[in-house]
Amino acid sequence: MHGYQIEIDPTDRGWTGGLYDEARRGWMHPVYGPEAARKAFKMGEWNRFRVEAIGTSIRSWVNGVPVANVVDDLTSKGFIALQVHSIGNDATKAGQTVRFRNIRIMTQGLERQRTPDKEDTPQFNYVPNTLTERERKDGWKLLWDGKTTAGWRGAKLKTFPEKGWTIRDGVLTVAETGGGEAAAGGDIVTMGQYENFELIVEFKITKGANSGIKYFVDTELNKGEGSSIGASSRSSTTPTTRTPRRV
Repeated sequence: MHGYQIEIDPTDRGWTGGLYDEARRGWMHPVYGPEAARKAFKMGEWNRFRVEAIGTSIRSWVNGVPVANVVDDLTSKGFIALQVHSIGNDATKAGQTVRFRNIRIMTQGLERQRTPDKEDTPQFNYVPNTLTERERKDGWKLLWDGKTTAGWRGAKLKTFPEKGWTIRDGVLTVAETGGGEAAAGGDIVTMGQYENFELIVEFKITKGANSGIKYFVDTELNKGEGSSIGASSRSSTTPTTRTPRRV
């Protein structure tokens, strides 16, 4: 089975209430936040989960304490499941039980019942090329809109390269170049310049590729062949896709 899973974690790690994407992407909201969230679960006692799954927002509470806050659009509907794990070959786990009771669901008037976000737990946004209201409030801005070349140009051009880059399904992809540095469309840079910042970017690469994400680039330093010069976070593998999200 696959789907969003609100975790029950009786270990010292204390990730009960965290959000896990079963059989797909793994942890979406591990419980790294406030200590109260990691201590909300009470071993050997009845615990109360509350899950609000409204549109792209998925939030959880354990015994009234907020834990997970995720924004995602991969799956919009499905069954409610109670999971049963095996104990494998660990005979010490024989006889252990998990019990459930008072299982209730509400499907009408959800906006009226939505719990206000007091921002007392981290929020993780997994919808590509979007910002949540909370992210905007925190000062994040999209560097790329996921649809156009707005805000970007070739490192040695005044406009976006006419070839070498494609935009499809919210992904910015650089073409295969046969191993040449800054070949095809070459490097691209932002129209604006930045100094003090936090940058978040999602990327996907193929085995054997070689590239990186540069910052503080000076496009005037190299007028010849090859890449523009700047500091970089290199990978040992040219990305086949780069998805700048926000800065």
